[in-house]
Amino acid sequence: MAAGFWHKAIGVFWAALGLILYPNTLDPSYGLDGLIASWVVFSLFPGASLFCVGVRKNRRFNWKQKYLNEQEPYLVQFRIELQKLEHEQELAREERERAEEAEATARLEAEKEATLAALRAETEAAARREAASRTSPPPPSSPPPPPLMPKNISCPGCGARKVLQPMQSVECDYCGTMLVYS
Repeated sequence: MAAGFWHKAIGVFWAALGLILYPNTLDPSYGLDGLIASWVVFSLFPGASLFCVGVRKNRRFNWKQKYLNEQEPYLVQFRIELQKLEHEQELAREERERAEEAEATARLEAEKEATLAALRAETEAAARREAASRTSPPPPSSPPPPPLMPKNISCPGCGARKVLQPMQSVECDYCGTMLVYS
C-alpha cells in the first residue's frame, strides 16, 4: 500500500460516518446552524485533517522515491569506485606482505650464510693449528731462571760483611743495621 493510504481512508471514513450518524443523534432543537457547526467540529475537521496527513505522507513518499531513482546511478557508481579502491588496497597490502616475507627470507639466508662462513673459518683454523702441531717441533721453551745463590752483603753502617741466603734479612752483628738480600 502506498504511504498515507490508511490516514486518507480513516479520514474519509470518519467524515462519512459523521455525515451519516451524527445528524440522527442530535436534538432538532439546536437548529441547522448548531447541527452543521457540531458536525464540522466533531466529524469533518478530524476526517479532513487525517485525509490531509495521508496526502502529505503520500507526496513525501513519492518525492523520496523520485530522489532515490535520480540518485541511484550515482550511488551505483560510488559503490563501484569504493569496491575498486578496496581491491587496490587489498592488492597493495598483499604486495607489502610478500615484500616483507621476501625481506625476512633474505635476512635469514644472510644470517645462515654468515654462520656457515664463521663455522668454515673456525674449522679451517682448527685444521691449520692441528696440522702445524703435527709437522713442526714444539717451540723452544725459555730456560729456567738460575737458582738463587747465597750472597756476601756488606753493611752500609759499619762496612762489615755477612753471607745471606736468598730472601733473608738479618741485623748486622756489629752495629745492628738491618741487612737485606737483594
